[in-house]
Amino acid sequence: MTQEKSAREELEHWSAVDLDSAEDARQAARIVVDFEAHPEKYTDPEDIVSPFSNIVGLFQQPTSKEAAVTLRAEALPSLLRLYDARLREWRKAGPQEGYDSAASDLLFVLKIFAMYRGEEPLQRIIDAARIPLSPDGYMWSTVLSALVNAEKEAATRVASALAEPLPPGFIAVALLDMANTLAREHGVTSHPFDTPRGHELLRSFLTDEDPDHFSYAHSATASLPFLTDSREFFALALEHPDVGVRMEAAWAAARGGDALAVARLQDWSKDPRTRKRAVTYLTELGLQPAPVPEKELPRLEAMAEMILWLEYPTEFGRAPDHIEVYDHRRLFWPPTKDERDVWLFKYRYEEEGGEPEEGVGMVGSVTFALFGEATADLSPEDIYALHCVWELQQEGDERAPKERTIQAGRKLLGFLVN
Repeated sequence: MTQEKSAREELEHWSAVDLDSAEDARQAARIVVDFEAHPEKYTDPEDIVSPFSNIVGLFQQPTSKEAAVTLRAEALPSLLRLYDARLREWRKAGPQEGYDSAASDLLFVLKIFAMYRGEEPLQRIIDAARIPLSPDGYMWSTVLSALVNAEKEAATRVASALAEPLPPGFIAVALLDMANTLAREHGVTSHPFDTPRGHELLRSFLTDEDPDHFSYAHSATASLPFLTDSREFFALALEHPDVGVRMEAAWAAARGGDALAVARLQDWSKDPRTRKRAVTYLTELGLQPAPVPEKELPRLEAMAEMILWLEYPTEFGRAPDHIEVYDHRRLFWPPTKDERDVWLFKYRYEEEGGEPEEGVGMVGSVTFALFGEATADLSPEDIYALHCVWELQQEGDERAPKERTIQAGRKLLGFLVN
C-alpha cells in the first residue's frame, strides 16, 4: 500500500467484509497501524466522511473469536493512540454547535472500547464521561449498552466509577439504563442512583412534562425495584401521563408482590394499544394475560401488532388516535407460499391545527403500512395486491414485478384484474 489510491481501496475493501480468521484480522490490523503512521494516504480533500470512521468500523468486522483476539492484540494499541490524539484535538477546539462530527467519531471509538474492554479502554470510557464528551449525545446509550451486553464485571466497574458524582446530561440516562440491566439481569445490588443526588435526578425525570423526555421517566421507573426507598417515585410513576411509564411502574410493583399492580397489567393486556407490552411484563413475571374470548383473540393480537408497528420511532412514534378493522380474510399469500389470515387496519392521527393523517396497514405477513399508497380509497383487494408486490420486491424474489402496481399484485393473488 504505497499509493494513496491503493490504501483507500484496501480500507474500503476490508470495511465491507467479515473478518472470519486471524489472517483476515491481521490484514485489517495492518491498515489500522498504517493509518496511524500515514493518515494522509487514506484521505482526500473531497471526502465527506472522515476515513477514521471506517478505520474504527474495522473493529466491528470480526466474526470469530480468533479474529477478534488478533485484532485486539495487533490493532487496539493503535486505536487507543488515535483516540487520544483526536480527543486532545477535540478538547482544544471545543464542542461544536449542531452536529459535532469529531465527537461522534470519538463516541464510536468508545463503543469499540466497550466491546473489547480491558483496563485502558474502560478507563477511556470513564474519563470521557467525566470530561464530559458530548454529554447530550445519544450514542452514549449505545456505548454503555454494548458494555453491559459484553461483560457484567466491566459494566459494574464503570457504573461504580461514575456513581459519585453522577455524570451530566444524557450520559446519566444511559448510565441509569446500564445500572438497571445490571440489577435486573445480573443481580448487582449496588445501584449508582440509590443516593441523594441519584434520587434527585430520578425525581426530575419522573416530573419532566416534556414528551420527548418520557423515555427518561421510563428508565427511572425501571430502577424502582432496586432502590432502598422508592415509595415517592412509585407514586409519581403510577400517575405519569405516559402509559408506558405507568405500565413499567405496575411491573415494578408486581415484581414486589403487589396484586393490584398485577390486575392493572392484566387489564392492559386486553387493550390492543397496550397488549404487547403488558404481555411482555406479565410473561417476565411468570404470569398469564387476562383471558380473552377465543373468537376475539386473533383480532386483538393483530390490532396490537399494527399499533406496535405504528408506535415505532421511525414511523409515527405513538399509537393512532383511531384504528379499526378494514378487512380480514384467509388467503394464499405468494410471498410466504402458504395460506394465512391477513388483516387490514384503517388508522387515523389527529393533527392539531391541521388535517388528520390517515392510512391503511397490513398484518399477517410483514407488518407494514405503505404510506401514500395504501389508503382507504382503495378496495381491500387492491391494498393486498400492493403489499404482495412490495413484499416480494423486498425479498428480491424472482416473481416480483419490476413496478409495484395493483394489477400485478391482483394477478399474483388470483384476484380479478380490471
